[in-house]
Amino acid sequence: MTGGPHAEGCDVVVVGEYYWDLIFTGLPEVPRLGADLFARGFGMLPGASFTTAMALHRLGLRTVWAADFGTDLFSRLALEAAQAEGLDDRLFRRLDHPLERVSASFSFAHDRGFVSYAVRDDLPPAPEVLDAVAPRALLLQSFRLEPELLALARAARQRGILVCLDCQHVAHRIDTPGVAELFREVDVFLPNESEAIGFTGEATAEAALERLATMVPTVLVKRGAAGAIGLSRGRRCSVAAPAVAVVDTTGAGDSFNAGFLYGRLRGCDFRDSVALAVACGTLATTGHGGSTLPDEDGLLAMVRHEAAASS
Repeated sequence: MTGGPHAEGCDVVVVGEYYWDLIFTGLPEVPRLGADLFARGFGMLPGASFTTAMALHRLGLRTVWAADFGTDLFSRLALEAAQAEGLDDRLFRRLDHPLERVSASFSFAHDRGFVSYAVRDDLPPAPEVLDAVAPRALLLQSFRLEPELLALARAARQRGILVCLDCQHVAHRIDTPGVAELFREVDVFLPNESEAIGFTGEATAEAALERLATMVPTVLVKRGAAGAIGLSRGRRCSVAAPAVAVVDTTGAGDSFNAGFLYGRLRGCDFRDSVALAVACGTLATTGHGGSTLPDEDGLLAMVRHEAAASS
């Protein structure tokens, strides 16, 4: 993989780890101690930031994924999947020791849970790589209060690059030292409903959205089957999720991020970008993990169908 004909620049840099996902669906109940459960469905594929990078790539955006890989089985499988997908590997770091990342997901139609293991988190790339790959947008999939992440976000803002930040169930809160400093370098914040409520301490997603929007210009709160709500520079929107037969919700939020960036970078207005995000996340739930991510035609067809149905 060499990045293809657009090696001189790209649309999006995605920063974040992969996890090798073992996804169990059709369980009779939520796993508990003492219970021996058998799933009716199973999927095994790379997830987390791999899902977002793959979704962006399938939507036709020139995407560079920054991630670390080791000598272990899961790293090798993830690298093989990235190569098969044709992902740009310029910011892959191949380490000479194992770097296992594996996650078992117990997934239901309304939500999912994980049991995960990771040797360590990836360090984000140095700010200088932004000059080498020249992205229009930087998507930080991991929300960590570390100087390397702050330096990368700050360098992107200084270069006029759109900076987006996911949440990923962080342990800190909105008033944790360092959060306000990081948020000053962020253009778009993308938590899900439980993350937004837990992070802010507010009672509802709407109240969390209002509070977060005082710190970040654009905030979207993912609400699963309820769609999403957003607030961008005083403009509010709410988008319902299309009705589909849900197989697995693993990776839906990662796919949502890709759909929003697709809309934003294609020049869509705020509401249309949120609608694209919701549609992309919804389509991801129709299979295990990222196995049913849409291409550009598939995503636009769903959005057009929903618009016609609501008119």
